[in-house]
Amino acid sequence: MEYLIAWAVFGFAAASLAKGKNRNVVLWVIMGLLIGPFALLAIALMKPAPGPEQKYH
Repeated sequence: MEYLIAWAVFGFAAASLAKGKNRNVVLWVIMGLLIGPFALLAIALMKPAPGPEQKYH
């Protein structure tokens, strides 16, 4: 039972990081649920995607 809770936490943590980096949240929830800590590592190492708050000159 503890493992299910841990994997759910990985999914939500990956989604939280993805949202902060302008990435697809749903994709990262699924990735977090499937590969757990490896998804967290992957999204943590990614650079933020361009978003509406970034200005292009």
